[in-house]
Amino acid sequence: MRDRILTIVLSVATTLGVVEVTPPPQKELTVERLIVTKELIVSDTGEIWKAGYEKQQIPRGIYAKSLGDGPGGLWVRSRLIKGEVDDPFDDRFHAIERDGSLRTAPGHISWNVWLDDNWRQLAIIQGEGMEFSEVPRDQWNGGTHPGRIRFQTYRPGHDEPLTDAIIGQGKMSLGGGGYGGGGLPAPKDVLHLWGGGLRSEIIAAPVAPVITKDDGTGEHRYAIVGVGVQGRRSEASKETVARGVATLQWDSVAGADAYYVLRDGKEIAGPLRIEGSQKIWADNIAP
Repeated sequence: MRDRILTIVLSVATTLGVVEVTPPPQKELTVERLIVTKELIVSDTGEIWKAGYEKQQIPRGIYAKSLGDGPGGLWVRSRLIKGEVDDPFDDRFHAIERDGSLRTAPGHISWNVWLDDNWRQLAIIQGEGMEFSEVPRDQWNGGTHPGRIRFQTYRPGHDEPLTDAIIGQGKMSLGGGGYGGGGLPAPKDVLHLWGGGLRSEIIAAPVAPVITKDDGTGEHRYAIVGVGVQGRRSEASKETVARGVATLQWDSVAGADAYYVLRDGKEIAGPLRIEGSQKIWADNIAP
């Protein structure tokens, strides 16, 4: 009878807000070690996945799951930012077979799109060890563990990736091939081209810049010059006439790493490295 009365009193008190049954969340927790045996959720809503994206498994914030009933992993929404002081940036990918034997392809980084109800890979960068036919297993040791990087993309009409390039041991293979087979062959020379040739393209002259605005203080003629990473310049574009000191816009040019701006036939700015396919630059240099 006493327990029943106490239950009734607590129920009434809770309804009236006299007794706080659920304590407020703790705002700060300091521990020397945190052990999570199953799941860790960092979310402003308390939900694991962003509403409407549960199937795609887009996290609300951070979600970590341990191994157990299915694969474990770490899901991160938005940017993943690392910072270091007096120490180099260092990410390492470790992989080993269940029996402790050597796994020569520890894994890859891939860029994916949601398509046909699944995440589909577009491009892959894979780190891998050399084949045992190149370096026998008994020669692998603490001082000899050779590797290389493989670049792969998916091409139209194929559901398996094509190896586009292999880089390692001071050599590079570049070319097509690899559908349903062993992939692009390992390079035998510093640069080994497969299934094609080498073609050099000069940097074309940019199209004349567009004047988006000017201050009307007097006529000026503007032109653009593209420059490659090796410093080789293109021909200057045709000139565009402005009514004053102007803001310019122009299209990027294939092969150009930066640009110079000419005003009235004289170089006034550059090299300019501007992001995006459309370059916008405001002239603030006094005539």
